[in-house]
Amino acid sequence: MLDEHVKNQIEELLFLALEGEISKSQVEQLNALIKNDPERIQYTIHYLQIFSGLKRSHMVADIGESYRALEGNSDYLMDSLFLLAEDEKTAPTIKIEQPASEKVPMKMLKKEKTPRVINKFSLYSAIISTAAALIFVLIYIKLDLKAASTVATITDGVNVQWEQGGRATEIGGRLWDNEGPRWLKKGTIKVVFDYGAEVIIEGPAEFEMESPDKMMLNSGRLYATVPEGAAGFTVLTPYSTVIDLGTEFGIEVGFDGSTNVHMFKGKASLIPGQNGDKKEGMELLAGQAKEVTQTGKVRAIQLQKQAFVRRFDSISKFLWRGESVNLADIVGSGNGFGTGGQDYGVAAGGNMVYRQPLYVHGNHTYRATGFFPIGGVDGIDGTFIPDVGKGPVYISSREHVFRECPDTTGANGEPVIINGARTRPDRAVLARRGRTYRDGQLTLEGVECGTPENPSIFMHANAGITFDLKKIQKPLPQQVRTTRFTALAGVPDNNVEPSCLDIWVLVDGQVRFSEFMVRTDQTFNIDIPLTGTERFLTLIVTDGIDDKNKKGNGTHHYDWCLFSRPYLELVSDE
Repeated sequence: MLDEHVKNQIEELLFLALEGEISKSQVEQLNALIKNDPERIQYTIHYLQIFSGLKRSHMVADIGESYRALEGNSDYLMDSLFLLAEDEKTAPTIKIEQPASEKVPMKMLKKEKTPRVINKFSLYSAIISTAAALIFVLIYIKLDLKAASTVATITDGVNVQWEQGGRATEIGGRLWDNEGPRWLKKGTIKVVFDYGAEVIIEGPAEFEMESPDKMMLNSGRLYATVPEGAAGFTVLTPYSTVIDLGTEFGIEVGFDGSTNVHMFKGKASLIPGQNGDKKEGMELLAGQAKEVTQTGKVRAIQLQKQAFVRRFDSISKFLWRGESVNLADIVGSGNGFGTGGQDYGVAAGGNMVYRQPLYVHGNHTYRATGFFPIGGVDGIDGTFIPDVGKGPVYISSREHVFRECPDTTGANGEPVIINGARTRPDRAVLARRGRTYRDGQLTLEGVECGTPENPSIFMHANAGITFDLKKIQKPLPQQVRTTRFTALAGVPDNNVEPSCLDIWVLVDGQVRFSEFMVRTDQTFNIDIPLTGTERFLTLIVTDGIDDKNKKGNGTHHYDWCLFSRPYLELVSDE
């Protein structure tokens, strides 16, 4: 059944066309509405049949003024037309007198004439039925409707919901040029244009297809990835035009038409102003962002690196906005993107998972041998207490060995690894040592750690944790891979006592970073390139070793270490 909203649109546009008041843009909209849709074409012919018949009977001669007086209520117009048509069905018959035939001098049989009864509605119907096709063709020619063609394909989507009454397209469906606006109420779709550009559109959004390398964004957000061969791809907005020069960019259009353009890669040309009133364009480079107002004014704004969905996975329903994977969040039982619990953690040298706030105490002595798988936390392979004195130190479920492991005390001073850095030392222990300490957040380089703004992993020597990069990668879109591991590591500025420890980072059992005899106030930037094919990343803290004898310093007490902002940076291969 024809949608009521679409029916109203067709009625309004057809009437404007018949009255000679339709604009070019409205012609294109009407063409898009009825093209390749048998039901809509049939309804259009039906409308024209009724209108033509009533117009011929002079019963709708002044319908133009009446319609304008009732603008916004097309149902009233259509109902009126049908009522008039029904009235014609019951109208009284008219006797049409026939003039007497002239007599001719020849012998023939006479046939008695009877009055002929003609119903006006039947007469009009006959005329309409023979002329309907011609009327439709003439109207079509008059409107100069050009044939529509498909220009792009919706290749994927997540939680897609189209506006009620609008045109919906299933995944894999083709999009037509000049078909008028589409309203994406909710969800995210990926559109691939025939000339190669790929666009991700987030609902709510209103957009239109213009050609195989051009579209209109009336409101909402999109992220465009344009390969080299598709340079020149253009996005129109109510008050600007963005012409790609081989790049990745995001566009956000407010309901008032104001536009924000964010350049992530390459460059593009930004032309402020409406169509027909364009101003001088400017080049927009990677790392820049501009706002275009309704008046065409342009000003620089801050680049929003995570404002747009760049890639998504329709199976896991994961939306990637350019974020890095936060390993501290994974320690807190999260997915690496903010779902973990602050100050949650896992056992160091055990398989326990703690989903409640933990504090740093630092006065324990815990011993364990072996590798302990962690279940229930995707992304963590397991934990262990490193001590070569008890044999090979296995650091993964695939039995990777920490061959460089020093001969440590074999004990851990804090049997947990925490997504956080809140301290609550044992005051009795401190009192015996003649020390006092105020509870709070540990800091590195004067900045509080273990907060949502500055996430951190707390570890106490001797401890190790191994992350499963394959499991971390699994929910991500296929085109997205890990490219490096970065962190700021060191002993906290406000440690309870002076510390001496070693910091290690291994990838698939191979040492990629190490610092020995790290003391209070010392920090190190860690930056390890990755290819995306690695399986395990391991963080280890051991009590400080002597460079000559390769032995620990004999104590692990208060050997606290922080890995601040421990991120797996991601990149898209597209």
